[in-house]
Amino acid sequence: MQKKDEIEIFPGITTVNSYHAIYVEKIDSLVISDLQLGEELYLAEQGIFVPQVQLREIMKDLKGIFRIVKPRSVVINGDVKHEFGEASAQEWREVKELTSYLRKKVEEIILVRGNHDNYLLNIASKIGLKVFDPYYLVGDIIFTHGHKKIKFPKEAKTVIIGHEQPAILLARGYDRVKVPCLVYGKMKDGRNFICMPAFSPLASGVAVNTIEKEDLLSPILKEEVDLEELSVIALDKEAGALKFPKIKFLKQEL
Repeated sequence: MQKKDEIEIFPGITTVNSYHAIYVEKIDSLVISDLQLGEELYLAEQGIFVPQVQLREIMKDLKGIFRIVKPRSVVINGDVKHEFGEASAQEWREVKELTSYLRKKVEEIILVRGNHDNYLLNIASKIGLKVFDPYYLVGDIIFTHGHKKIKFPKEAKTVIIGHEQPAILLARGYDRVKVPCLVYGKMKDGRNFICMPAFSPLASGVAVNTIEKEDLLSPILKEEVDLEELSVIALDKEAGALKFPKIKFLKQEL
């Protein structure tokens, strides 16, 4: 059993070492977002050829996570697949393989529909999975992908999204490195807020300390959160999970 090296984001919500995931204790759930299975085929159609290693790397990370935590359920918070249109053969195959693996590890798999998941209902119905759209609410925690604005139920005290795929750009001299991260803090209405990094190893991430507000993808981040007031936890496999100050201070350093 690997040691859990966690950072508490909010009470009962922690990182899982440096993996692009969080663990929510009160609902005993592992949470991941933006797997975007099948992206290699999409890139190949655009003339960009990359090895088909995405699912292999995702499975490797999941196996590492399950050596640390043993959750009752998994929440996939949007964008299980990559292609906007009908599922490709690769997506069908990989979603089924992923689901088969997860069913051996957890009692329940919860899928929240993302903007890439137009045909997810077709896949999910054939393999017996329930899809929540536009959000999944359990207790006082709400999961929504983040690609559209929603009316939050009154009981939702913590909002968890994906979609934006945050990263931070770090600079030293002429060197620049972009590191995936999660960002967290308070929404304008006082709710707790977390935006998760992509679980896909192919995602480069959006540098939240250089992007302008109008260029953000998520209307929730754009309108209901002050991005610069959010704090950062960088998640790097070599360096580990590292806490950074608020984004407004990281902007000043570039």
